[in-house]
Amino acid sequence: MTDHTDVGSLALTLEQLEQAVALGERLGLRDELDQARAVLAQASDRRRLAPEITVAALLGATGSGKSSLVNALTGVEVSRTARTRPTTTQPLAVVPDTAVEATALLDWLAISRRVSLSGPWELGEATVLVDLPDIDSDEQAHRAIAERMAGKVDVLVWVLDPEKYADGVVHRDFLIPMAAHAEVMIVALNQVDRLDAESRDAVITDLRRLLDREELADVSLVAVSARTGEGVETLARTVASAASDRLASARNLAAHVRRAAKELADQTGLIAPPRPDAVAQRAVSTQTKQSLATLRQAAATVAGVDVVTRAVEGSDRHRAHTRVGWFWLRWIERLRRDPLKVLHLGGGRPPSLAVADADDSSGSPGRRVVDLSSLPPAGPAATGNLRSSAHVYAMAACAELPADLAVQAVSRSDERAENLAVPLDRAVAAVDYGAWRRPAWWTVANVLQWVTALTALIGGLWLVAIRVLEDYLLLITVDVPRWGRVPWPTVLLLGGLLIGLALAGLGTLLARLQARRHRKQITRRLRRATDEVIDIELIEPLSTETRGWAELTQILGRITSTDTINSY
Repeated sequence: MTDHTDVGSLALTLEQLEQAVALGERLGLRDELDQARAVLAQASDRRRLAPEITVAALLGATGSGKSSLVNALTGVEVSRTARTRPTTTQPLAVVPDTAVEATALLDWLAISRRVSLSGPWELGEATVLVDLPDIDSDEQAHRAIAERMAGKVDVLVWVLDPEKYADGVVHRDFLIPMAAHAEVMIVALNQVDRLDAESRDAVITDLRRLLDREELADVSLVAVSARTGEGVETLARTVASAASDRLASARNLAAHVRRAAKELADQTGLIAPPRPDAVAQRAVSTQTKQSLATLRQAAATVAGVDVVTRAVEGSDRHRAHTRVGWFWLRWIERLRRDPLKVLHLGGGRPPSLAVADADDSSGSPGRRVVDLSSLPPAGPAATGNLRSSAHVYAMAACAELPADLAVQAVSRSDERAENLAVPLDRAVAAVDYGAWRRPAWWTVANVLQWVTALTALIGGLWLVAIRVLEDYLLLITVDVPRWGRVPWPTVLLLGGLLIGLALAGLGTLLARLQARRHRKQITRRLRRATDEVIDIELIEPLSTETRGWAELTQILGRITSTDTINSY
């Protein structure tokens, strides 16, 4: 038997399996973890109960001569024998007087039939020998006992006979699934006294071939005859060798851990992938980046970023017109509603929604009130595009996961994508739009508008006064001062109006440029806000899940690649 005791440790292997179970629970695995949990529980009990005792069990089909071999190994008839029917209906433990601490262990194994022996014990002073019911018994209870005990004992001695050494029940149901336990398995070919030398060599050679094909090359094969005693001493030495360093129990537990890890890997499809091709990896990365960019744009569309930024620009121009627009038409602009306030953004107190962020008035920590916008809901095309983009991104992000896990992860991501409308609206409502930050030059422009308006008003009143005095009252003839040929009242009236109009045009142009610049700034803020929603609601959960599966794959890979242990 090959010794790999320099590789790993049982404690480390169990810790890795515990990590795998904990991680699997976080990833939503349930029934898939049952075997791993059972192995951890079994390991905890077995390491606590008489760790220095080794339990070696004889297993085999009906008529293989297990009971006879038990009697031959012990030198005493402790087990009843028969050729044609099962004689062992309950496990029987043969306990040497040197293994006095085995009681609690046998209770845990539920072995009530026990025989205590004194005197020479060739199997090792701390080795308990167990005779189990037939593994192919017609009685399901007998087979269930054999299957349960095969998973709990420390050393497995498989007793075969020349007639049924290749039996499918033994190989398919027991030997092949338990290949991980090869270090603590022994195959005894019993009843070789019934064969001539040539037949014996042929059977042994064929059995060795079967074991090698079933990845059991490290299993010791011993030819034995319980009737004549041939090979019994060799078998006893082989069992004693497996138990001599008192690590059989630890090796067996490590094998159970590896089997549980392999089963979990098989059930989830988490088989460590080969090193990815560089070109294929770059293609996947490029596809993921492209789909992410498309997803972010789709989220911005659903959030109404374009609608809001147009409203921001319109709001800036609206407010600019009330401050720098032509004095005589400002009243028209004031009759119009601020586009941003119509959406309940940049000020006002529309209906609100509490979200975790800051202290609210009720004193509950970690909550603040974020105003909801009055943006029109996104149309079916926009929401459909968002869901489609989220699905495509999830497919790209999960490309390296096994198919079943990828489908589940994408499905969960699709469910989250269905609920993005409210978080996106909150993000839009929470952005600082700087709605009341008036530029300093607006004040100057406003003063100039008042000056030109007053100038025009003075000129107009002057002209009206002259008209009334000369044409209607006929009191006096007014000699109007002139600027060249143009009367000063006319200069003041027309000059005030035209200069005010020119200043308004220039101010409106500057306000438009500033509004466009402000729109670009708000666009960046809104995109950051909607991108953050996508990151929190979709990207991070999906990334956490894929990283979790990758980590679980690595843990299971480390467990299944560990040959065995060297200590508790």
